[in-house]
Amino acid sequence: MPRGVPALVKPALLVWARERGGFTVEAAAEKAGIEAELLGQWEQGADRPSIPQLRTLGEVYKRPLAVFFLQEPPEGFDPQSEFRRLSGLAPQRESPELRLALRTALFRREAARDLYDQLGEEVPECRVAVRPREDEEIVEQRIREALGITWDKQLSWPVQPPHYQALNAWRNAVERQGVLVFQTGEVEMSEMRGTSIPHGPLPVILLNNADAPLGRVFTLLHEFVHILLANAGHRTSPMEGRRLPEDQLLERVSNRFAAATLMPRREFLAESANHPAALAGDDEGLRRFSNRIKVSPEAILRRLLSLHRVPASMYRQKRRDWRQRPWFSPPQIAGGPAIEVRRVAEVGRPFAALVLEGYQRNAVSSSDVVDYLGVQLKFLDRIARELVPRPGSTT
Repeated sequence: MPRGVPALVKPALLVWARERGGFTVEAAAEKAGIEAELLGQWEQGADRPSIPQLRTLGEVYKRPLAVFFLQEPPEGFDPQSEFRRLSGLAPQRESPELRLALRTALFRREAARDLYDQLGEEVPECRVAVRPREDEEIVEQRIREALGITWDKQLSWPVQPPHYQALNAWRNAVERQGVLVFQTGEVEMSEMRGTSIPHGPLPVILLNNADAPLGRVFTLLHEFVHILLANAGHRTSPMEGRRLPEDQLLERVSNRFAAATLMPRREFLAESANHPAALAGDDEGLRRFSNRIKVSPEAILRRLLSLHRVPASMYRQKRRDWRQRPWFSPPQIAGGPAIEVRRVAEVGRPFAALVLEGYQRNAVSSSDVVDYLGVQLKFLDRIARELVPRPGSTT
Protein backbone atom coordinates (compact mmCIF):
# COMPACT_ATOMS: atom_id res chain seq x y z
CA MET A 1 0.00 0.00 0.00
CA PRO A 2 1.51 3.39 -0.95
CA ARG A 3 2.61 5.48 1.97
CA GLY A 4 2.12 8.99 0.53
CA VAL A 5 1.73 12.21 2.50
CA PRO A 6 0.45 11.72 6.08
CA ALA A 7 -3.22 12.62 6.50
CA LEU A 8 -3.97 15.26 9.15
CA VAL A 9 -6.56 13.13 10.90
CA LYS A 10 -7.27 13.18 14.62
CA PRO A 11 -6.69 9.85 16.41
CA ALA A 12 -10.09 10.12 18.16
CA LEU A 13 -11.82 9.96 14.75
CA LEU A 14 -9.99 6.75 13.89
CA VAL A 15 -11.00 5.17 17.20
CA TRP A 16 -14.59 6.36 16.83
CA ALA A 17 -14.98 4.99 13.29
CA ARG A 18 -13.50 1.61 14.22
CA GLU A 19 -15.56 1.16 17.39
CA ARG A 20 -18.81 2.28 15.73
CA GLY A 21 -18.04 -0.19 12.97
CA GLY A 22 -17.86 -2.98 15.54
CA PHE A 23 -14.21 -3.88 14.86
CA THR A 24 -11.36 -4.74 17.17
CA VAL A 25 -7.98 -3.28 16.28
CA GLU A 26 -6.84 -6.70 15.06
CA ALA A 27 -9.93 -7.33 12.89
CA ALA A 28 -9.82 -3.85 11.34
CA ALA A 29 -6.12 -4.12 10.60
CA GLU A 30 -6.56 -7.50 8.94
CA LYS A 31 -9.35 -6.19 6.67
CA ALA A 32 -7.28 -3.12 5.80
CA GLY A 33 -4.20 -5.20 5.03
CA ILE A 34 -1.97 -3.54 7.63
CA GLU A 35 -0.33 -4.56 10.89
CA ALA A 36 -2.41 -4.18 14.06
CA GLU A 37 0.56 -2.44 15.66
CA LEU A 38 0.55 0.22 12.95
CA LEU A 39 -3.18 0.87 13.35
CA GLY A 40 -2.64 1.15 17.09
CA GLN A 41 0.05 3.78 16.49
CA TRP A 42 -2.34 5.78 14.30
CA GLU A 43 -5.07 5.65 16.95
CA GLN A 44 -2.60 6.72 19.66
CA GLY A 45 -1.26 9.61 17.58
CA ALA A 46 2.25 8.18 17.39
CA ASP A 47 1.98 7.98 13.60
CA ARG A 48 -0.45 8.97 10.85
CA PRO A 49 -1.94 7.10 7.88
CA SER A 50 -1.54 8.32 4.32
CA ILE A 51 -4.57 9.38 2.30
CA PRO A 52 -4.67 6.01 0.45
CA GLN A 53 -4.42 4.17 3.79
CA LEU A 54 -7.15 6.36 5.28
CA ARG A 55 -9.36 5.71 2.25
CA THR A 56 -8.89 1.97 2.78
CA LEU A 57 -9.95 2.33 6.43
CA GLY A 58 -13.03 4.22 5.26
CA GLU A 59 -13.92 1.31 2.98
CA VAL A 60 -13.52 -1.12 5.88
CA TYR A 61 -15.60 1.02 8.27
CA LYS A 62 -18.10 2.03 5.55
CA ARG A 63 -17.45 5.73 6.21
CA PRO A 64 -16.79 8.55 3.71
CA LEU A 65 -13.27 9.94 3.69
CA ALA A 66 -14.54 13.37 4.80
CA VAL A 67 -15.72 12.06 8.17
CA PHE A 68 -12.12 11.53 9.28
CA PHE A 69 -11.38 15.24 8.93
CA LEU A 70 -14.08 16.44 11.35
CA GLN A 71 -12.93 18.39 14.37
CA GLU A 72 -14.32 15.74 16.72
CA PRO A 73 -16.33 12.50 16.59
CA PRO A 74 -20.02 13.08 15.76
CA GLU A 75 -22.36 13.01 18.74
CA GLY A 76 -26.07 12.51 19.10
CA PHE A 77 -27.90 10.04 16.89
CA ASP A 78 -26.82 6.46 17.51
CA PRO A 79 -28.27 3.74 15.27
CA GLN A 80 -27.73 0.98 17.83
CA SER A 81 -29.72 2.75 20.56
CA GLU A 82 -32.47 3.82 18.14
CA PHE A 83 -33.30 0.27 17.12
CA ARG A 84 -35.40 -2.08 19.17
CA ARG A 85 -32.87 -4.21 21.04
CA LEU A 86 -32.62 -7.77 19.75
CA SER A 87 -33.26 -10.49 22.30
CA GLY A 88 -30.00 -11.72 23.82
CA LEU A 89 -27.88 -9.13 22.02
CA ALA A 90 -26.26 -6.53 24.27
CA PRO A 91 -25.37 -3.07 22.96
CA GLN A 92 -21.85 -2.70 21.53
CA ARG A 93 -21.72 -6.41 20.66
CA GLU A 94 -23.36 -6.20 17.26
CA SER A 95 -21.37 -7.53 14.33
CA PRO A 96 -19.94 -5.04 11.80
CA GLU A 97 -22.46 -6.39 9.28
CA LEU A 98 -25.43 -5.67 11.56
CA ARG A 99 -24.13 -2.21 12.44
CA LEU A 100 -23.79 -1.39 8.76
CA ALA A 101 -27.31 -2.68 8.05
CA LEU A 102 -28.69 -0.50 10.84
CA ARG A 103 -26.82 2.59 9.64
CA THR A 104 -27.96 1.99 6.06
CA ALA A 105 -31.60 1.63 7.13
CA LEU A 106 -31.44 4.83 9.14
CA PHE A 107 -29.67 6.67 6.32
CA ARG A 108 -32.45 5.67 3.95
CA ARG A 109 -35.15 6.72 6.39
CA GLU A 110 -33.58 10.17 6.76
CA ALA A 111 -33.26 10.37 2.96
CA ALA A 112 -36.98 9.53 2.62
CA ARG A 113 -37.94 12.20 5.15
CA ASP A 114 -35.86 14.75 3.27
CA LEU A 115 -37.36 13.75 -0.07
CA TYR A 116 -40.92 14.11 1.20
CA ASP A 117 -40.01 17.59 2.42
CA GLN A 118 -38.32 18.63 -0.84
CA LEU A 119 -41.19 17.30 -2.94
CA GLY A 120 -43.74 19.08 -0.77
CA GLU A 121 -45.53 15.84 0.04
CA GLU A 122 -46.94 14.81 3.39
CA VAL A 123 -45.05 12.07 5.21
CA PRO A 124 -47.39 9.06 5.56
CA GLU A 125 -48.23 8.26 9.15
CA CYS A 126 -49.17 4.96 10.76
CA ARG A 127 -52.05 5.75 13.12
CA VAL A 128 -53.00 2.24 14.26
CA ALA A 129 -52.19 1.51 17.91
CA VAL A 130 -52.49 -1.54 20.17
CA ARG A 131 -51.97 -2.08 23.89
CA PRO A 132 -50.44 -5.13 25.60
CA ARG A 133 -53.52 -6.04 27.64
CA GLU A 134 -56.00 -5.96 24.78
CA ASP A 135 -57.82 -9.08 23.66
CA GLU A 136 -55.91 -10.73 20.82
CA GLU A 137 -59.04 -11.28 18.70
CA ILE A 138 -59.88 -7.59 18.80
CA VAL A 139 -56.28 -6.72 17.95
CA GLU A 140 -56.04 -9.10 15.00
CA GLN A 141 -59.28 -7.72 13.57
CA ARG A 142 -57.95 -4.17 13.89
CA ILE A 143 -54.66 -5.10 12.21
CA ARG A 144 -56.27 -7.04 9.38
CA GLU A 145 -58.75 -4.25 8.75
CA ALA A 146 -55.89 -1.72 8.57
CA LEU A 147 -53.85 -3.94 6.25
CA GLY A 148 -56.80 -4.94 4.10
CA ILE A 149 -55.97 -8.64 4.09
CA THR A 150 -58.83 -11.04 4.72
CA TRP A 151 -58.58 -14.73 5.56
CA ASP A 152 -60.06 -15.62 2.17
CA LYS A 153 -57.45 -13.49 0.40
CA GLN A 154 -54.71 -15.22 2.40
CA LEU A 155 -55.98 -18.63 1.31
CA SER A 156 -56.21 -17.50 -2.31
CA TRP A 157 -52.46 -16.98 -2.73
CA PRO A 158 -50.60 -19.76 -4.61
CA VAL A 159 -50.33 -22.97 -2.62
CA GLN A 160 -46.84 -23.98 -3.69
CA PRO A 161 -43.64 -22.63 -2.09
CA PRO A 162 -41.58 -20.44 -2.01
CA HIS A 163 -44.53 -18.16 -1.05
CA TYR A 164 -43.03 -14.88 -2.20
CA GLN A 165 -46.51 -13.69 -3.14
CA ALA A 166 -47.61 -14.05 0.48
CA LEU A 167 -44.53 -12.19 1.71
CA ASN A 168 -44.99 -9.42 -0.85
CA ALA A 169 -48.69 -9.04 -0.05
CA TRP A 170 -48.09 -8.63 3.69
CA ARG A 171 -45.09 -6.36 3.07
CA ASN A 172 -46.99 -4.12 0.65
CA ALA A 173 -49.86 -3.85 3.11
CA VAL A 174 -47.51 -2.85 5.94
CA GLU A 175 -45.73 -0.33 3.69
CA ARG A 176 -49.08 1.28 2.84
CA GLN A 177 -49.36 2.07 6.56
CA GLY A 178 -46.40 4.46 6.32
CA VAL A 179 -43.74 1.94 7.35
CA LEU A 180 -40.47 1.52 5.46
CA VAL A 181 -39.58 -2.16 5.10
CA PHE A 182 -35.97 -2.91 4.16
CA GLN A 183 -34.13 -6.21 3.74
CA THR A 184 -30.51 -7.15 4.25
CA GLY A 185 -28.57 -10.25 3.27
CA GLU A 186 -25.33 -9.47 5.05
CA VAL A 187 -26.28 -10.42 8.63
CA GLU A 188 -26.17 -13.94 10.03
CA MET A 189 -29.55 -15.44 10.87
CA SER A 190 -28.21 -16.38 14.32
CA GLU A 191 -27.81 -12.67 15.05
CA MET A 192 -30.95 -11.21 13.48
CA ARG A 193 -34.14 -12.34 11.81
CA GLY A 194 -35.61 -8.86 12.02
CA THR A 195 -35.69 -5.67 14.04
CA SER A 196 -37.32 -2.26 13.88
CA ILE A 197 -37.25 1.45 14.59
CA PRO A 198 -40.73 1.49 16.08
CA HIS A 199 -41.25 5.26 16.33
CA GLY A 200 -42.23 7.62 13.53
CA PRO A 201 -42.47 9.43 11.34
CA LEU A 202 -41.59 6.66 8.93
CA PRO A 203 -40.91 3.76 11.31
CA VAL A 204 -38.62 1.10 9.86
CA ILE A 205 -38.70 -2.69 9.77
CA LEU A 206 -35.51 -4.50 8.78
CA LEU A 207 -35.79 -8.15 7.66
CA ASN A 208 -33.09 -10.73 7.02
CA ASN A 209 -33.61 -12.06 3.50
CA ALA A 210 -31.61 -15.18 4.37
CA ASP A 211 -34.77 -16.32 6.15
CA ALA A 212 -37.43 -18.31 4.31
CA PRO A 213 -40.31 -16.17 2.94
CA LEU A 214 -42.82 -17.49 5.48
CA GLY A 215 -40.33 -16.92 8.28
CA ARG A 216 -40.03 -13.32 7.12
CA VAL A 217 -43.81 -12.98 7.09
CA PHE A 218 -44.03 -13.76 10.82
CA THR A 219 -41.07 -11.49 11.60
CA LEU A 220 -42.68 -8.68 9.58
CA LEU A 221 -45.92 -8.94 11.57
CA HIS A 222 -44.00 -9.24 14.86
CA GLU A 223 -42.10 -6.02 14.14
CA PHE A 224 -45.24 -4.29 12.90
CA VAL A 225 -46.89 -5.03 16.24
CA HIS A 226 -43.91 -3.39 17.97
CA ILE A 227 -44.63 -0.26 15.92
CA LEU A 228 -48.30 -0.34 16.89
CA LEU A 229 -47.35 -0.78 20.55
CA ALA A 230 -45.00 2.20 20.24
CA ASN A 231 -47.88 4.23 18.80
CA ALA A 232 -49.69 3.58 22.09
CA GLY A 233 -46.64 4.66 24.11
CA HIS A 234 -45.09 1.23 24.78
CA ARG A 235 -41.46 1.19 23.67
CA THR A 236 -38.58 -1.16 24.29
CA SER A 237 -35.95 0.23 26.65
CA PRO A 238 -32.38 0.79 25.37
CA MET A 239 -30.98 -0.62 28.65
CA GLU A 240 -27.30 -1.46 28.47
CA GLY A 241 -26.90 -5.22 28.34
CA ARG A 242 -30.15 -6.23 30.02
CA ARG A 243 -33.86 -5.98 29.47
CA LEU A 244 -36.66 -4.71 31.62
CA PRO A 245 -39.75 -6.81 32.42
CA GLU A 246 -41.72 -4.47 30.16
CA ASP A 247 -39.41 -5.35 27.26
CA GLN A 248 -39.94 -9.08 27.82
CA LEU A 249 -43.69 -8.45 27.98
CA LEU A 250 -43.62 -6.57 24.68
CA GLU A 251 -41.75 -9.43 23.00
CA ARG A 252 -44.34 -11.96 24.18
CA VAL A 253 -47.19 -9.66 23.23
CA SER A 254 -45.73 -9.05 19.76
CA ASN A 255 -45.42 -12.79 19.17
CA ARG A 256 -48.96 -13.39 20.39
CA PHE A 257 -50.56 -10.60 18.36
CA ALA A 258 -48.59 -11.51 15.23
CA ALA A 259 -49.68 -15.14 15.52
CA ALA A 260 -53.31 -14.14 16.08
CA THR A 261 -53.19 -11.85 13.03
CA LEU A 262 -51.75 -14.54 10.76
CA MET A 263 -53.94 -17.29 12.26
CA PRO A 264 -57.22 -15.82 13.62
CA ARG A 265 -58.67 -18.23 16.14
CA ARG A 266 -62.01 -19.15 14.55
CA GLU A 267 -60.79 -19.48 10.97
CA PHE A 268 -57.54 -21.18 11.97
CA LEU A 269 -59.23 -23.84 14.09
CA ALA A 270 -61.81 -24.52 11.40
CA GLU A 271 -59.04 -25.04 8.86
CA SER A 272 -56.96 -27.16 11.25
CA ALA A 273 -59.82 -29.69 11.38
CA ASN A 274 -59.00 -30.45 7.74
CA HIS A 275 -55.38 -31.28 8.63
CA PRO A 276 -55.40 -34.12 11.19
CA ALA A 277 -51.86 -35.15 10.23
CA ALA A 278 -50.59 -31.71 11.19
CA LEU A 279 -52.30 -32.00 14.57
CA ALA A 280 -50.45 -35.29 15.03
CA GLY A 281 -47.10 -33.55 14.37
CA ASP A 282 -46.48 -35.17 10.98
CA ASP A 283 -43.98 -33.15 8.91
CA GLU A 284 -45.78 -33.68 5.63
CA GLY A 285 -49.10 -32.81 7.24
CA LEU A 286 -47.61 -29.60 8.62
CA ARG A 287 -46.16 -28.82 5.20
CA ARG A 288 -49.59 -29.15 3.56
CA PHE A 289 -51.19 -27.01 6.29
CA SER A 290 -48.43 -24.43 5.86
CA ASN A 291 -48.90 -24.30 2.09
CA ARG A 292 -52.63 -23.89 2.55
CA ILE A 293 -52.56 -20.90 4.94
CA LYS A 294 -49.09 -19.49 4.03
CA VAL A 295 -47.73 -19.56 7.57
CA SER A 296 -44.53 -21.38 8.61
CA PRO A 297 -44.91 -24.85 10.17
CA GLU A 298 -43.23 -23.66 13.37
CA ALA A 299 -45.65 -20.75 13.75
CA ILE A 300 -48.57 -23.12 13.08
CA LEU A 301 -47.44 -25.55 15.75
CA ARG A 302 -46.82 -22.74 18.24
CA ARG A 303 -50.32 -21.38 17.60
CA LEU A 304 -51.82 -24.84 18.04
CA LEU A 305 -49.98 -25.11 21.35
CA SER A 306 -51.27 -21.73 22.55
CA LEU A 307 -54.81 -22.85 21.66
CA HIS A 308 -54.30 -26.15 23.56
CA ARG A 309 -54.63 -28.32 20.46
CA VAL A 310 -51.22 -30.02 20.72
CA PRO A 311 -49.06 -30.96 23.75
CA ALA A 312 -46.01 -28.90 24.71
CA SER A 313 -43.84 -32.02 24.42
CA MET A 314 -44.67 -32.31 20.72
CA TYR A 315 -43.79 -28.68 20.09
CA ARG A 316 -40.46 -28.96 21.89
CA GLN A 317 -39.53 -32.14 20.01
CA LYS A 318 -40.40 -30.68 16.61
CA ARG A 319 -38.37 -27.55 17.40
CA ARG A 320 -35.34 -29.72 18.21
CA ASP A 321 -35.82 -31.70 14.99
CA TRP A 322 -36.12 -28.61 12.81
CA ARG A 323 -33.02 -26.99 14.29
CA GLN A 324 -31.01 -30.06 13.33
CA ARG A 325 -32.41 -30.26 9.80
CA PRO A 326 -34.16 -27.10 8.60
CA TRP A 327 -36.50 -27.91 5.74
CA PHE A 328 -38.15 -24.61 4.87
CA SER A 329 -35.24 -22.59 3.47
CA PRO A 330 -35.51 -20.34 0.40
CA PRO A 331 -34.82 -22.15 -2.88
CA GLN A 332 -31.55 -21.32 -4.61
CA ILE A 333 -32.03 -19.73 -8.03
CA ALA A 334 -29.17 -20.16 -10.48
CA GLY A 335 -27.54 -16.77 -10.99
CA GLY A 336 -29.97 -15.07 -8.64
CA PRO A 337 -32.68 -12.53 -9.54
CA ALA A 338 -32.02 -9.53 -11.77
CA ILE A 339 -30.46 -6.46 -10.18
CA GLU A 340 -33.71 -4.44 -10.34
CA VAL A 341 -35.56 -7.22 -8.52
CA ARG A 342 -32.87 -7.39 -5.84
CA ARG A 343 -32.78 -3.64 -5.30
CA VAL A 344 -36.55 -3.21 -5.05
CA ALA A 345 -36.70 -6.18 -2.67
CA GLU A 346 -33.96 -4.60 -0.55
CA VAL A 347 -35.23 -1.02 -0.30
CA GLY A 348 -38.97 -1.54 -0.78
CA ARG A 349 -41.29 -0.22 -3.45
CA PRO A 350 -42.29 3.03 -1.67
CA PHE A 351 -38.69 4.10 -1.07
CA ALA A 352 -37.57 3.19 -4.60
CA ALA A 353 -40.52 5.07 -6.11
CA LEU A 354 -39.84 8.10 -3.91
CA VAL A 355 -36.20 8.25 -4.98
CA LEU A 356 -37.09 7.96 -8.67
CA GLU A 357 -39.69 10.72 -8.33
CA GLY A 358 -37.14 12.92 -6.57
CA TYR A 359 -34.65 12.33 -9.37
CA GLN A 360 -37.19 13.06 -12.09
CA ARG A 361 -38.18 16.31 -10.36
CA ASN A 362 -34.55 17.34 -9.79
CA ALA A 363 -34.92 17.11 -6.02
CA VAL A 364 -31.90 14.81 -5.73
CA SER A 365 -28.66 14.50 -7.67
CA SER A 366 -27.52 11.48 -9.65
CA SER A 367 -24.92 10.70 -6.97
CA ASP A 368 -27.68 10.78 -4.33
CA VAL A 369 -29.69 8.25 -6.33
CA VAL A 370 -26.69 5.94 -6.50
CA ASP A 371 -26.22 6.24 -2.72
CA TYR A 372 -29.91 5.73 -1.92
CA LEU A 373 -30.56 2.75 -4.19
CA GLY A 374 -27.07 1.27 -4.43
CA VAL A 375 -27.17 0.97 -8.24
CA GLN A 376 -25.62 2.73 -11.19
CA LEU A 377 -27.79 5.20 -13.09
CA LYS A 378 -27.96 2.90 -16.12
CA PHE A 379 -30.24 0.57 -14.12
CA LEU A 380 -32.86 3.20 -13.22
CA ASP A 381 -35.09 2.41 -16.19
CA ARG A 382 -35.12 -1.25 -15.19
CA ILE A 383 -36.01 -0.33 -11.62
CA ALA A 384 -38.81 1.94 -12.89
CA ARG A 385 -40.23 -0.96 -14.92
CA GLU A 386 -39.98 -3.25 -11.91
CA LEU A 387 -42.16 -0.81 -9.95
CA VAL A 388 -45.00 -1.02 -12.47
CA PRO A 389 -47.68 -3.37 -11.02
CA ARG A 390 -48.17 -6.54 -13.02
CA PRO A 391 -51.62 -8.01 -13.71
CA GLY A 392 -52.67 -10.14 -10.76
CA SER A 393 -49.84 -8.89 -8.55
CA THR A 394 -50.29 -8.01 -4.87
CA THR A 395 -48.83 -4.51 -5.19
